[in-house]
Amino acid sequence: MAYVRTIHYTFPYSEILRLQNGTDLWLRLVSAQKLIAQESSGMLNTGVWMSQNADGSLHVLSYTEWYTLEDLQSFASDPDVKHHETALAAEAVAGSSSVEVFETLS
Repeated sequence: MAYVRTIHYTFPYSEILRLQNGTDLWLRLVSAQKLIAQESSGMLNTGVWMSQNADGSLHVLSYTEWYTLEDLQSFASDPDVKHHETALAAEAVAGSSSVEVFETLS
């Protein structure tokens, strides 16, 4: 079994250019998370999915997968992860984000 941590953000359509490859938001979402996760013990997989909502806003789901719940919690409490997630949430609609943790069943 493994554990998956997801974090969701919603960005207004007007911010679509700020989410393109190489921008600050993109680097925080993709590169920084991947680098921190790869340097953390117990990481299995990581990725980011983006989709567009009916109102034109952008939904971003970032996930990491871990061998143990302790590995997941260690990653989530890393100061760099907290910094990047706080910065992303500040740019999101209503300054919010939501985190979910799942246990996979194999």
